[in-house]
Parts: sequence; structure tokens; C-alpha cells
Amino acid sequence: MQDTLSFLTRRVALLLGTLLAVAILIFAITRLLPGDVATMILGMSATKEDLATLREQLGLNQPALVQFTHWLFGIFHGDLGMSTRFQRPITEVLREPLEKSAVLCLVGTAFAVPVGVGLGLLSGLKKNSVFDKAVSSLSVFAAAMPEFVTGGFFIVFFSSWLGWLPAFASTSGNRSLGQQAAELIMPVLSLSLVIIAYILRMTRASVIDTLESDYIKAAMLKGISRRRLLLHHVLPISMGPTLQVIALSVGWMASGLVVVESLFGISGIGRLLVFAIQNRDVPLLQAIALIVAATYAIANLMADLGQRLLDPRVAAR
Repeated sequence: MQDTLSFLTRRVALLLGTLLAVAILIFAITRLLPGDVATMILGMSATKEDLATLREQLGLNQPALVQFTHWLFGIFHGDLGMSTRFQRPITEVLREPLEKSAVLCLVGTAFAVPVGVGLGLLSGLKKNSVFDKAVSSLSVFAAAMPEFVTGGFFIVFFSSWLGWLPAFASTSGNRSLGQQAAELIMPVLSLSLVIIAYILRMTRASVIDTLESDYIKAAMLKGISRRRLLLHHVLPISMGPTLQVIALSVGWMASGLVVVESLFGISGIGRLLVFAIQNRDVPLLQAIALIVAATYAIANLMADLGQRLLDPRVAAR
């Protein structure tokens, strides 16, 4: 327990340092974007006096170091700043889009992880069988297909041809639970197929490698039942590397949200990110980028901790 707490303390400190470096990078990159925020807000017909007044109100006339310090100080106090386009606190602007994106990611993860791990486990146990070859071939195909291709195919097939599912998310607030679930099916599938393929391939490789290890062979010689061997030895050890892929998949989902939400008309942070870039809403862009980076970093921390708890060999290193 003491070793685990020490490991967790070190990793949290590393995570905070990483997020600080990411914050500096995000701030620097957004300052290099072309265009002028004040001009974007007031328009090309604005006078120099109006532009100067707005820049002073937004703090754009201050040195970059002062702007960064104010921004970082606000983040530590839960204040992400004001959106220059919405003229509202960013925490309010992000609330609803963040909820929609979180639901999409959570449902996608809840679907992709069991399917990917289950198929990977079966493929590893049935190495070189017809089932293994078929699943491996399909996983290569799924991994090569970008979200906009699979999403477009789903819209044409399930919505246009069969009429089973709605092509776009409704903006009405009077939808039933069944309607909301139906609207999630195609976005979740589009977002999850690539992730399932990667999880499947990693699980398969880990299971095959674990089954061929001396540790498992010794357990077999001791007469341990196959069920116990799989549940208590093969699966926990094989899940270690798979957890890393799952953590990477969280980052993949965050990037895939931009395509999937735009394709299916979901008003999440993916579409909001595109809006912030198009309208040069720098504070909003910085906040979304930092949230995505923090989610990815926390997912990797949880994966490392899970691998350490599942595989005693990792903790012993």
C-alpha cells in the first residue's frame, strides 16, 4: 500500500507538471494564430479608438507573461475566463456541450472496452483459428476507416435506406429516453469502431504472450483449472498493456468528437472547438484544449495505476 501511495504521489506531481507545460504550449500557440480578436468581435468597420478600448477591456494590451499569469491564476480558482464571442463565463458556455460530449464518450467507452477485450480474449485463446483470422481481418479494416467514412455509411444505410435511426440529433428538449438512445447509436458506433480494433489487437497479442510465458506454464503444471487460470492469471496480466491502449483511446475519442459531432449535429465540445477556432475565441479555445489534455493525462494515470494493481510484476519493478 505504501509503495502504491508513493507511486500515486509521484504520478500526480508529474501530471500537474505535464498540465502546466501543456498550458504554456496552448497559450503560446493561441497567441500565434492569425487575425485580431478585437477586429473579429467588432468587425472591419470598427474605429481604432473602439479597437483600442476593447483590447484594453480584454487585457490584450498587456504583456504575454501577465496575460498567462492571470489566465493560470484563474484556472486554479475554477475561472476559465470569459468567452469573447458569447460574452459569458466559459464555465457556463461549456456546461451543456461538455455534458453531451461526456455522455457520448462514456457510452462509447462502455461499448468499446467490453467488446474489444472480449473479442481479443477469444482470438488469443483461439490463435490461428478461422474465428481468429476473421476477427483480425475485420479489426484491420475497422482501424483503417476514419470516423467520417463509417459515420457517413451508417447515415446512408441505417437512416436513408432502412429508416431505422435518426440521421441527426434533435435540438428539442421533449425527447423520450428511447429517442435519445436511438440518436446515440450511430455516433457511438462511428466513434468506437477504431477503438474496438486497437483494444482487440492489443488484448489478443497480450493473451497470446501471457499464455506462452513460463508463469502460466508453471500454473498449468500445478493443475489449476482452465477457468481459474483464465480469470485469475491470464486476464489480469493481459489487461495491463490493454489499459494503456484504452487510455490512449480516450485521447482518440476526444479528437474524434470534432468529426462525429459535426457529422451527426451534436452540440458538444467538438463542434464548440470548431466554432472557437473559426471565430478566434481564444479563451474558449484554450479552455477546451486544456480540458482535453487533462482528460487524456488523467486517463493515462488511471491506466498506470490499474496496471500496477493488476500485475504484481509491474509493482515489483
